[in-house]
Amino acid sequence: MALFIKMASGTKQKKLRSLKKQGRSVSLTTFYRIARNVMSMCFSKDPTAAEIEQEYWRLVEQKDCHVAVHCGKVDTNTHGSGFPVGKSEPFSRHGWNLTVLPNNTGSILRHLGAVPGVTIPWLNIGMVFSTSCWSRDQNHLPYIDYLHTGADCIWYCIPAAEEKKLDKVVHTLLQANGTPGLEMLESNVMIAPEILCKEGIKVHRTVQQSGQFVVCFPGSFVSKVCCGYNVSETVHFATTQWTSMGFKTAKEMKRRHIPKPFSMEKLLYQIATAEAKKENGSALSTISALLRELRDTELRQRRQLYEAGLHSSARYGSHDNSSLGVDGKKKPRKWQLETSERRCQICQHLCYLSMVVQENENVVFCLECALRHVEKQKSCRGLKLMYRYDEEQIISLVNQICGKVSGKNGTIEICISKPTPKRGPRKRATLDVPSSRLSSSSSSKSASS
Repeated sequence: MALFIKMASGTKQKKLRSLKKQGRSVSLTTFYRIARNVMSMCFSKDPTAAEIEQEYWRLVEQKDCHVAVHCGKVDTNTHGSGFPVGKSEPFSRHGWNLTVLPNNTGSILRHLGAVPGVTIPWLNIGMVFSTSCWSRDQNHLPYIDYLHTGADCIWYCIPAAEEKKLDKVVHTLLQANGTPGLEMLESNVMIAPEILCKEGIKVHRTVQQSGQFVVCFPGSFVSKVCCGYNVSETVHFATTQWTSMGFKTAKEMKRRHIPKPFSMEKLLYQIATAEAKKENGSALSTISALLRELRDTELRQRRQLYEAGLHSSARYGSHDNSSLGVDGKKKPRKWQLETSERRCQICQHLCYLSMVVQENENVVFCLECALRHVEKQKSCRGLKLMYRYDEEQIISLVNQICGKVSGKNGTIEICISKPTPKRGPRKRATLDVPSSRLSSSSSSKSASS
Protein backbone atom coordinates (compact mmCIF):
# COMPACT_ATOMS: atom_id res chain seq x y z
CA MET A 1 0.00 0.00 0.00
CA ALA A 2 1.27 3.47 -0.82
CA LEU A 3 0.86 6.67 1.13
CA PHE A 4 0.45 9.84 -0.87
CA ILE A 5 1.42 13.24 0.50
CA LYS A 6 0.26 16.05 -1.75
CA MET A 7 2.83 18.79 -1.34
CA ALA A 8 4.13 19.39 -4.87
CA SER A 9 3.44 22.48 -6.91
CA GLY A 10 3.82 23.22 -10.58
CA THR A 11 5.57 26.50 -9.82
CA LYS A 12 9.34 26.86 -9.75
CA GLN A 13 10.93 25.37 -6.69
CA LYS A 14 14.45 24.43 -5.70
CA LYS A 15 13.52 21.56 -3.45
CA LEU A 16 11.12 18.78 -4.37
CA ARG A 17 9.54 16.63 -1.71
CA SER A 18 8.37 13.10 -2.37
CA LEU A 19 4.69 12.53 -3.04
CA LYS A 20 4.78 8.82 -2.39
CA LYS A 21 5.82 6.71 0.55
CA GLN A 22 5.49 3.03 1.23
CA GLY A 23 2.78 2.10 3.73
CA ARG A 24 1.64 -1.03 5.48
CA SER A 25 -0.65 -3.77 4.20
CA VAL A 26 -4.25 -3.79 5.45
CA SER A 27 -7.41 -5.72 4.67
CA LEU A 28 -9.90 -4.38 2.14
CA THR A 29 -12.44 -3.85 4.95
CA THR A 30 -9.98 -1.71 6.90
CA PHE A 31 -9.09 0.23 3.76
CA TYR A 32 -12.77 0.93 3.07
CA ARG A 33 -13.29 2.18 6.64
CA ILE A 34 -10.29 4.53 6.32
CA ALA A 35 -11.57 5.78 2.95
CA ARG A 36 -15.00 6.52 4.42
CA ASN A 37 -13.51 8.41 7.38
CA VAL A 38 -11.21 10.50 5.17
CA MET A 39 -14.13 11.46 2.94
CA SER A 40 -16.24 12.55 5.94
CA MET A 41 -13.35 14.64 7.31
CA CYS A 42 -12.74 16.43 4.02
CA PHE A 43 -16.34 17.00 2.89
CA SER A 44 -19.54 17.54 4.89
CA LYS A 45 -21.74 16.24 2.07
CA ASP A 46 -21.28 14.04 -0.98
CA PRO A 47 -19.19 16.16 -3.37
CA THR A 48 -19.21 16.12 -7.15
CA ALA A 49 -16.14 15.22 -9.16
CA ALA A 50 -15.64 18.91 -10.03
CA GLU A 51 -15.73 19.91 -6.32
CA ILE A 52 -13.19 17.23 -5.40
CA GLU A 53 -10.94 18.28 -8.28
CA GLN A 54 -11.07 21.93 -7.21
CA GLU A 55 -10.21 21.10 -3.59
CA TYR A 56 -7.45 18.72 -4.64
CA TRP A 57 -5.56 21.30 -6.67
CA ARG A 58 -6.09 23.92 -3.97
CA LEU A 59 -4.32 21.60 -1.50
CA VAL A 60 -1.53 20.81 -3.95
CA GLU A 61 -0.80 24.37 -4.98
CA GLN A 62 -1.34 26.30 -1.75
CA LYS A 63 0.28 23.71 0.54
CA ASP A 64 -1.43 25.24 3.57
CA CYS A 65 -2.16 21.88 5.17
CA HIS A 66 -0.91 18.30 5.19
CA VAL A 67 -3.22 15.64 3.76
CA ALA A 68 -2.30 11.94 3.78
CA VAL A 69 -4.36 9.30 1.98
CA HIS A 70 -3.83 5.69 0.95
CA CYS A 71 -4.00 3.62 -2.20
CA GLY A 72 -3.40 -0.07 -2.87
CA LYS A 73 -2.23 -2.33 -5.65
CA VAL A 74 -3.20 -6.01 -5.71
CA ASP A 75 -1.75 -8.79 -7.88
CA THR A 76 -4.69 -10.62 -9.47
CA ASN A 77 -2.56 -13.70 -10.01
CA THR A 78 -2.42 -14.11 -6.23
CA HIS A 79 -5.70 -12.67 -4.98
CA GLY A 80 -8.00 -13.01 -7.99
CA SER A 81 -9.43 -10.71 -10.65
CA GLY A 82 -12.59 -8.64 -10.58
CA PHE A 83 -13.56 -10.28 -13.87
CA PRO A 84 -15.08 -13.77 -14.10
CA VAL A 85 -12.44 -16.44 -14.75
CA GLY A 86 -14.35 -19.73 -14.39
CA LYS A 87 -14.99 -21.47 -17.71
CA SER A 88 -18.69 -21.83 -16.93
CA GLU A 89 -19.13 -18.20 -15.87
CA PRO A 90 -20.65 -15.66 -18.27
CA PHE A 91 -18.12 -13.38 -20.03
CA SER A 92 -15.18 -15.42 -18.73
CA ARG A 93 -13.87 -15.63 -22.31
CA HIS A 94 -15.14 -12.29 -23.56
CA GLY A 95 -12.58 -10.16 -25.40
CA TRP A 96 -13.06 -7.21 -23.03
CA ASN A 97 -12.36 -9.37 -19.99
CA LEU A 98 -8.96 -8.04 -18.90
CA THR A 99 -7.73 -11.52 -17.97
CA VAL A 100 -8.35 -12.51 -21.61
CA LEU A 101 -7.42 -9.33 -23.49
CA PRO A 102 -3.58 -9.66 -23.35
CA ASN A 103 -3.88 -13.06 -25.05
CA ASN A 104 -6.16 -11.74 -27.78
CA THR A 105 -4.97 -12.56 -31.29
CA GLY A 106 -4.54 -8.84 -31.93
CA SER A 107 -2.11 -8.41 -29.03
CA ILE A 108 1.50 -9.41 -29.61
CA LEU A 109 2.03 -9.70 -25.84
CA ARG A 110 0.38 -13.12 -26.05
CA HIS A 111 3.80 -14.39 -27.19
CA LEU A 112 5.30 -13.51 -23.80
CA GLY A 113 3.04 -15.66 -21.65
CA ALA A 114 2.35 -14.63 -18.05
CA VAL A 115 4.43 -11.61 -17.01
CA PRO A 116 3.50 -9.93 -13.68
CA GLY A 117 2.62 -6.28 -14.14
CA VAL A 118 2.42 -6.66 -17.92
CA THR A 119 0.11 -9.45 -19.11
CA ILE A 120 -1.27 -10.26 -15.65
CA PRO A 121 -3.83 -7.61 -14.58
CA TRP A 122 -3.58 -5.81 -11.24
CA LEU A 123 -6.25 -4.19 -9.08
CA ASN A 124 -6.03 -0.55 -8.00
CA ILE A 125 -7.74 0.38 -4.73
CA GLY A 126 -8.23 4.09 -4.07
CA MET A 127 -9.94 6.67 -1.87
CA VAL A 128 -10.60 10.39 -2.18
CA PHE A 129 -7.46 12.26 -3.31
CA SER A 130 -5.55 9.02 -4.03
CA THR A 131 -3.18 10.04 -6.81
CA SER A 132 -1.27 8.46 -9.62
CA CYS A 133 1.32 11.13 -10.41
CA TRP A 134 2.43 12.02 -13.91
CA SER A 135 4.01 8.96 -15.47
CA ARG A 136 4.06 6.77 -18.53
CA ASP A 137 4.60 3.07 -18.81
CA GLN A 138 8.34 2.39 -18.75
CA ASN A 139 8.06 0.25 -21.89
CA HIS A 140 5.73 2.82 -23.51
CA LEU A 141 3.11 0.07 -23.73
CA PRO A 142 -0.56 0.96 -24.16
CA TYR A 143 -2.84 -0.21 -21.37
CA ILE A 144 -6.50 -0.37 -20.48
CA ASP A 145 -8.18 0.39 -17.15
CA TYR A 146 -11.66 -0.72 -16.09
CA LEU A 147 -13.43 0.84 -13.10
CA HIS A 148 -15.24 -2.03 -11.40
CA THR A 149 -17.03 -0.12 -8.66
CA GLY A 150 -16.99 3.01 -6.54
CA ALA A 151 -16.43 6.71 -7.06
CA ASP A 152 -15.32 8.40 -10.27
CA CYS A 153 -11.69 8.84 -11.38
CA ILE A 154 -10.38 12.01 -13.01
CA TRP A 155 -7.77 11.30 -15.69
CA TYR A 156 -5.32 13.75 -17.25
CA CYS A 157 -3.36 12.75 -20.35
CA ILE A 158 -0.53 14.30 -22.38
CA PRO A 159 -0.06 12.75 -25.87
CA ALA A 160 3.27 11.14 -26.73
CA ALA A 161 3.73 13.72 -29.50
CA GLU A 162 4.26 16.38 -26.80
CA GLU A 163 7.32 14.58 -25.37
CA LYS A 164 10.05 16.99 -26.50
CA LYS A 165 8.08 20.10 -25.61
CA LEU A 166 7.09 18.61 -22.25
CA ASP A 167 10.71 17.78 -21.45
CA LYS A 168 11.75 21.43 -21.91
CA VAL A 169 8.78 22.83 -19.99
CA VAL A 170 9.21 20.52 -16.99
CA HIS A 171 12.96 21.15 -16.96
CA THR A 172 12.26 24.88 -16.68
CA LEU A 173 9.41 24.58 -14.16
CA LEU A 174 11.30 22.30 -11.79
CA GLN A 175 14.72 23.88 -12.29
CA ALA A 176 16.18 20.45 -13.03
CA ASN A 177 19.78 21.71 -13.28
CA GLY A 178 20.92 19.30 -15.97
CA THR A 179 18.53 16.43 -15.20
CA PRO A 180 16.17 15.74 -18.14
CA GLY A 181 12.72 17.12 -17.45
CA LEU A 182 10.96 13.84 -18.20
CA GLU A 183 13.10 12.01 -15.63
CA MET A 184 12.03 14.60 -13.06
CA LEU A 185 8.39 14.26 -14.09
CA GLU A 186 8.52 10.48 -13.61
CA SER A 187 9.80 10.87 -10.02
CA ASN A 188 6.38 11.19 -8.34
CA VAL A 189 5.88 14.85 -9.23
CA MET A 190 2.44 16.38 -9.76
CA ILE A 191 2.06 19.52 -11.88
CA ALA A 192 -1.32 21.14 -12.40
CA PRO A 193 -2.74 20.75 -15.93
CA GLU A 194 -3.49 24.50 -16.02
CA ILE A 195 0.20 25.31 -15.61
CA LEU A 196 1.16 22.90 -18.39
CA CYS A 197 -1.54 24.30 -20.68
CA LYS A 198 -0.24 27.85 -20.13
CA GLU A 199 3.15 26.59 -21.32
CA GLY A 200 1.62 25.29 -24.54
CA ILE A 201 1.31 21.61 -23.58
CA LYS A 202 -1.80 19.76 -24.75
CA VAL A 203 -3.52 18.16 -21.76
CA HIS A 204 -6.69 16.09 -22.13
CA ARG A 205 -9.11 15.41 -19.26
CA THR A 206 -11.82 12.82 -18.79
CA VAL A 207 -13.90 11.51 -15.89
CA GLN A 208 -14.17 7.72 -15.66
CA GLN A 209 -17.29 6.32 -14.04
CA SER A 210 -18.05 2.86 -12.72
CA GLY A 211 -18.39 0.33 -15.54
CA GLN A 212 -16.27 2.33 -18.00
CA PHE A 213 -12.96 1.60 -19.72
CA VAL A 214 -10.10 4.05 -20.23
CA VAL A 215 -7.47 3.22 -22.87
CA CYS A 216 -4.06 4.89 -22.58
CA PHE A 217 -2.13 5.15 -25.84
CA PRO A 218 1.56 4.18 -26.20
CA GLY A 219 4.03 6.67 -24.76
CA SER A 220 1.39 9.01 -23.34
CA PHE A 221 1.86 10.66 -19.94
CA VAL A 222 -1.01 10.06 -17.55
CA SER A 223 -2.05 11.12 -14.06
CA LYS A 224 -5.17 10.19 -12.12
CA VAL A 225 -7.06 11.45 -9.07
CA CYS A 226 -9.68 9.33 -7.30
CA CYS A 227 -12.92 10.95 -6.13
CA GLY A 228 -13.60 8.40 -3.39
CA TYR A 229 -13.35 4.71 -2.60
CA ASN A 230 -13.11 2.69 -5.79
CA VAL A 231 -11.67 -0.48 -7.33
CA SER A 232 -10.29 -0.61 -10.86
CA GLU A 233 -8.31 -3.16 -12.85
CA THR A 234 -5.50 -2.55 -15.35
CA VAL A 235 -3.54 -4.59 -17.89
CA HIS A 236 -1.23 -3.97 -20.85
CA PHE A 237 -1.65 -4.96 -24.48
CA ALA A 238 0.20 -4.12 -27.69
CA THR A 239 -0.31 -4.23 -31.43
CA THR A 240 2.41 -4.79 -34.01
CA GLN A 241 2.59 -1.03 -34.59
CA TRP A 242 4.05 -0.64 -31.08
CA THR A 243 7.15 -2.78 -31.77
CA SER A 244 9.23 0.05 -33.26
CA MET A 245 8.52 2.29 -30.27
CA GLY A 246 9.11 -0.60 -27.88
CA PHE A 247 12.44 -1.46 -29.53
CA LYS A 248 13.63 2.15 -29.24
CA THR A 249 12.45 2.32 -25.62
CA ALA A 250 14.23 -0.92 -24.73
CA LYS A 251 17.52 0.50 -26.00
CA GLU A 252 17.00 3.67 -23.97
CA MET A 253 16.24 1.68 -20.81
CA LYS A 254 19.42 -0.32 -21.38
CA ARG A 255 21.39 2.90 -21.71
CA ARG A 256 19.91 4.23 -18.46
CA HIS A 257 20.41 0.87 -16.67
CA ILE A 258 16.68 0.46 -15.96
CA PRO A 259 15.49 -3.15 -15.44
CA LYS A 260 12.87 -4.24 -17.96
CA PRO A 261 10.01 -6.59 -16.98
CA PHE A 262 10.46 -8.59 -20.20
CA SER A 263 12.98 -9.03 -22.98
CA MET A 264 12.26 -7.20 -26.23
CA GLU A 265 14.61 -9.63 -27.98
CA LYS A 266 12.52 -12.54 -26.74
CA LEU A 267 9.28 -10.91 -27.85
CA LEU A 268 10.58 -10.27 -31.37
CA TYR A 269 11.96 -13.78 -31.78
CA GLN A 270 8.81 -15.37 -30.39
CA ILE A 271 6.72 -13.35 -32.84
CA ALA A 272 9.04 -14.32 -35.69
CA THR A 273 8.98 -18.05 -34.98
CA ALA A 274 5.18 -18.03 -34.57
CA GLU A 275 4.36 -15.84 -37.58
CA ALA A 276 6.88 -17.58 -39.85
CA LYS A 277 4.64 -20.66 -39.81
CA LYS A 278 1.75 -18.65 -41.30
CA GLU A 279 1.37 -17.91 -44.97
CA ASN A 280 0.45 -14.26 -44.45
CA GLY A 281 1.94 -13.26 -41.12
CA SER A 282 0.77 -9.65 -40.73
CA ALA A 283 3.42 -8.84 -38.12
CA LEU A 284 6.41 -9.89 -40.22
CA SER A 285 6.72 -6.73 -42.31
CA THR A 286 6.74 -4.64 -39.13
CA ILE A 287 9.39 -6.61 -37.26
CA SER A 288 11.70 -7.60 -40.16
CA ALA A 289 13.80 -4.43 -39.93
CA LEU A 290 14.10 -4.81 -36.15
CA LEU A 291 15.19 -8.43 -36.51
CA ARG A 292 17.86 -7.43 -39.03
CA GLU A 293 19.21 -4.84 -36.59
CA LEU A 294 19.22 -7.41 -33.78
CA ARG A 295 21.02 -9.91 -36.01
CA ASP A 296 23.70 -7.46 -37.10
CA THR A 297 24.34 -6.26 -33.54
CA GLU A 298 24.41 -9.77 -32.09
CA LEU A 299 26.80 -11.23 -34.66
CA ARG A 300 29.08 -8.19 -34.58
CA GLN A 301 29.43 -8.34 -30.79
CA ARG A 302 30.07 -12.10 -30.84
CA ARG A 303 32.79 -11.58 -33.43
CA GLN A 304 34.37 -8.75 -31.39
CA LEU A 305 34.41 -10.92 -28.27
CA TYR A 306 36.04 -13.78 -30.17
CA GLU A 307 38.68 -11.44 -31.57
CA ALA A 308 39.27 -10.17 -28.02
CA GLY A 309 40.12 -13.72 -26.94
CA LEU A 310 36.81 -15.16 -25.69
CA HIS A 311 36.84 -18.65 -27.25
CA SER A 312 34.89 -20.61 -24.62
CA SER A 313 31.19 -20.97 -25.42
CA ALA A 314 28.18 -23.22 -24.88
CA ARG A 315 24.53 -23.31 -25.82
CA TYR A 316 21.82 -22.82 -23.22
CA GLY A 317 20.74 -26.24 -22.00
CA SER A 318 24.02 -27.98 -22.88
CA HIS A 319 26.18 -29.72 -20.29
CA ASP A 320 29.35 -28.14 -18.99
CA ASN A 321 31.89 -30.81 -17.98
CA SER A 322 34.54 -28.39 -16.77
CA SER A 323 33.23 -27.92 -13.22
CA LEU A 324 34.67 -30.05 -10.43
CA GLY A 325 32.62 -31.76 -7.76
CA VAL A 326 33.44 -32.03 -4.06
CA ASP A 327 35.38 -35.25 -4.64
CA GLY A 328 37.60 -33.54 -7.22
CA LYS A 329 35.92 -35.27 -10.14
CA LYS A 330 34.37 -33.39 -13.00
CA LYS A 331 30.69 -32.84 -12.39
CA PRO A 332 28.40 -32.08 -15.36
CA ARG A 333 26.40 -28.90 -14.98
CA LYS A 334 23.41 -28.06 -17.07
CA TRP A 335 22.83 -24.41 -17.88
CA GLN A 336 19.20 -23.61 -17.18
CA LEU A 337 17.27 -21.64 -19.78
CA GLU A 338 15.44 -19.20 -17.52
CA THR A 339 16.90 -18.07 -14.22
CA SER A 340 16.81 -14.93 -12.15
CA GLU A 341 20.52 -14.39 -12.93
CA ARG A 342 19.81 -13.67 -16.57
CA ARG A 343 20.12 -9.90 -16.11
CA CYS A 344 23.35 -8.14 -16.92
CA GLN A 345 24.82 -6.96 -13.64
CA ILE A 346 25.89 -3.67 -15.25
CA CYS A 347 22.96 -2.42 -17.36
CA GLN A 348 20.18 -4.74 -16.03
CA HIS A 349 19.48 -5.91 -19.59
CA LEU A 350 17.54 -9.19 -19.82
CA CYS A 351 19.85 -11.45 -21.84
CA TYR A 352 17.81 -13.64 -24.16
CA LEU A 353 19.89 -14.35 -27.27
CA SER A 354 23.20 -14.63 -25.46
CA MET A 355 25.23 -13.55 -22.46
CA VAL A 356 28.72 -13.81 -21.04
CA VAL A 357 29.10 -15.49 -17.64
CA GLN A 358 31.96 -15.28 -15.20
CA GLU A 359 31.55 -18.70 -13.67
CA ASN A 360 33.72 -18.39 -10.58
CA GLU A 361 31.90 -15.26 -9.36
CA ASN A 362 28.42 -16.08 -10.71
CA VAL A 363 28.35 -12.84 -12.72
CA VAL A 364 26.38 -12.21 -15.92
CA PHE A 365 27.16 -9.64 -18.63
CA CYS A 366 25.33 -8.73 -21.80
CA LEU A 367 27.65 -8.79 -24.81
CA GLU A 368 28.03 -5.01 -24.90
CA CYS A 369 29.02 -4.79 -21.23
CA ALA A 370 31.21 -7.89 -21.60
CA LEU A 371 33.21 -6.11 -24.31
CA ARG A 372 33.80 -3.19 -21.98
CA HIS A 373 34.74 -5.58 -19.17
CA VAL A 374 37.27 -7.42 -21.36
CA GLU A 375 38.73 -4.14 -22.59
CA LYS A 376 39.13 -2.94 -19.01
CA GLN A 377 40.54 -6.19 -17.59
CA LYS A 378 42.67 -6.97 -20.65
CA SER A 379 41.72 -10.63 -20.21
CA CYS A 380 38.94 -13.14 -20.93
CA ARG A 381 39.97 -15.53 -18.15
CA GLY A 382 36.99 -17.24 -16.51
CA LEU A 383 34.49 -15.94 -19.08
CA LYS A 384 32.18 -18.09 -21.20
CA LEU A 385 29.78 -17.09 -23.94
CA MET A 386 26.32 -18.67 -23.53
CA TYR A 387 23.96 -18.49 -26.49
CA ARG A 388 20.45 -19.60 -27.37
CA TYR A 389 20.79 -19.70 -31.17
CA ASP A 390 23.98 -20.27 -33.12
CA GLU A 391 24.96 -17.90 -35.91
CA GLU A 392 23.51 -20.00 -38.72
CA GLN A 393 20.15 -20.21 -36.94
CA ILE A 394 19.97 -16.46 -36.43
CA ILE A 395 20.83 -15.78 -40.08
CA SER A 396 18.41 -18.44 -41.32
CA LEU A 397 15.50 -17.12 -39.25
CA VAL A 398 16.00 -13.51 -40.34
CA ASN A 399 16.41 -14.51 -43.99
CA GLN A 400 13.24 -16.58 -43.76
CA ILE A 401 11.31 -13.61 -42.40
CA CYS A 402 12.77 -11.25 -45.01
CA GLY A 403 11.89 -13.72 -47.74
CA LYS A 404 8.26 -13.88 -46.67
CA VAL A 405 8.05 -10.09 -46.45
CA SER A 406 9.67 -9.67 -49.88
CA GLY A 407 7.35 -12.23 -51.44
CA LYS A 408 4.32 -10.58 -49.91
CA ASN A 409 5.34 -7.14 -51.19
CA GLY A 410 6.35 -8.47 -54.60
CA THR A 411 9.89 -7.15 -54.24
CA ILE A 412 13.33 -8.67 -54.07
CA GLU A 413 15.24 -7.98 -50.90
CA ILE A 414 18.66 -9.35 -50.04
CA CYS A 415 18.90 -9.99 -46.31
CA ILE A 416 21.71 -12.50 -46.23
CA SER A 417 24.38 -11.71 -43.68
CA LYS A 418 27.76 -13.39 -43.85
CA PRO A 419 28.45 -15.61 -40.87
CA THR A 420 31.42 -14.82 -38.69
CA PRO A 421 34.72 -16.48 -39.64
CA LYS A 422 35.34 -20.06 -38.62
CA ARG A 423 36.86 -20.38 -35.20
CA GLY A 424 39.50 -22.92 -36.03
CA PRO A 425 39.74 -26.49 -34.85
CA ARG A 426 38.71 -25.72 -31.25
CA LYS A 427 35.50 -27.55 -30.44
CA ARG A 428 32.82 -25.78 -28.48
CA ALA A 429 30.55 -27.39 -25.93
CA THR A 430 27.40 -27.13 -27.98
CA LEU A 431 24.40 -29.03 -29.21
CA ASP A 432 24.32 -28.39 -32.94
CA VAL A 433 20.95 -28.01 -34.62
CA PRO A 434 20.85 -27.91 -38.43
CA SER A 435 19.61 -24.59 -39.78
CA SER A 436 17.14 -26.44 -41.99
CA ARG A 437 15.20 -27.40 -38.89
CA LEU A 438 14.93 -23.84 -37.62
CA SER A 439 11.50 -23.15 -39.04
CA SER A 440 10.09 -26.36 -37.62
CA SER A 441 10.36 -28.08 -34.27
CA SER A 442 13.90 -27.06 -33.31
CA SER A 443 13.43 -23.29 -33.37
CA SER A 444 10.01 -23.35 -31.79
CA LYS A 445 11.24 -25.42 -28.90
CA SER A 446 14.25 -23.16 -28.34
CA ALA A 447 12.11 -20.02 -28.44
CA SER A 448 9.45 -21.36 -26.12
CA SER A 449 11.91 -22.60 -23.53
